[in-house]
Amino acid sequence: MKVYYDDSPTGVGKTTRAITTLCRQPCKALFITERKNAFDELEGEIGRVAAHMGTRPLIRKVHSDPGNRGGSVVEEIEALPDRYAGCSHLIVIATHAALLRSNFSDFAGWRIVIDEVPAFLDFEEKRTHLDANFFERHYGLEQVVGRWHAITLTEAGHTITAADIRADRSHAHLGVFHARVIEASRPGAKRVVLSNLADWQEMADRKVQWCWASVFSLRELAAFDHVELLGNQFRNDIGSILADWLEVEEVEWEALPPLTSARRFEHRPLTIHYFFDRPASKSLFASDQGKVALAAIGQHLATVLPKAHSIWTANDTAELGAPTPKALLGLPENDYLTPRQAGTNRHMSVSHAAAIYSAKPSSNLRGLLTALHLDPVIWTRSVEFETILQFVTRTSVRDPANRTPIHLWVF
Repeated sequence: MKVYYDDSPTGVGKTTRAITTLCRQPCKALFITERKNAFDELEGEIGRVAAHMGTRPLIRKVHSDPGNRGGSVVEEIEALPDRYAGCSHLIVIATHAALLRSNFSDFAGWRIVIDEVPAFLDFEEKRTHLDANFFERHYGLEQVVGRWHAITLTEAGHTITAADIRADRSHAHLGVFHARVIEASRPGAKRVVLSNLADWQEMADRKVQWCWASVFSLRELAAFDHVELLGNQFRNDIGSILADWLEVEEVEWEALPPLTSARRFEHRPLTIHYFFDRPASKSLFASDQGKVALAAIGQHLATVLPKAHSIWTANDTAELGAPTPKALLGLPENDYLTPRQAGTNRHMSVSHAAAIYSAKPSSNLRGLLTALHLDPVIWTRSVEFETILQFVTRTSVRDPANRTPIHLWVF
């Protein structure tokens, strides 16, 4: 299986080159992007490029609403080959989440472009102390490496479909988990679902937070005629490394010609402001010390970030009942963006950005990476660093003619 990749730096036109290829001549293609919020901007860019080239591809967007837990979007994607069998030029936009949950076995003759390559890892931590008997009845455990065990279906588990799980309100949160175990239990399956429990009765302790993990295999994309991955330093990314770890059959990697910006950038001063010399972490943000620090950082940023002319981001999740880092900063909501902003050009007029963000692996995830002989630092570099880099480069640093001094604040 051949996989093409473009690991050119951010801002040099990887996405535009891929779109140009798809628009140049009739084809059917899936264009996978990170965020649903980017769909309209991406659709506009496809339309602009197609008009310039004199082609008229049909453009469709596929996404789920928050209430259906991704069930219908998977069904819609898997129905695309039949629904558009008579269409000669089609570009369908979907998200990373849809990519990792869909079956692409019927996509012969199609192309797929994955912009900003995902981590390829489903990983969830749960406390389900009342469900030990349910798991024991429906799922088996087989030791794989260290304390990690492969999850399989028991005879009773085979009688339950993923749709059955999603329809049960008390177990709907296990919809993706059960679908993954079904896939892993099929004869000849390459996917494996791992758990850090050796016995389901361990979860009966209400203090136990167990986890499950499943890695996406690039072999899932084997039906496509052309597979193309776009991402800054892609071959050093955790997604690429995890994909290599899983592959039973070798993937042939072929790098696309590297892009360098043909535009002449005006010189401008850039200042990066740091608040601490220690790494950001969710545990630090949740501590009393971290809460005091975040409040102080918020007060300072409120004096230096020009309102309506800056962007900022921070983690927006926390333990139940605890204030989030975003809330502790207390900055204007109108200037807030979610951390993941890869691919957008909407904020090129802004020259001030703050990213007080952490994406360190949890202790369970560090344990899994270590068991797979992967340095957890790779995760931080690929997820936290890349997210911050992508966020701060949404600013006027993308505008070649802009000479405005740029100021960035990070933890």
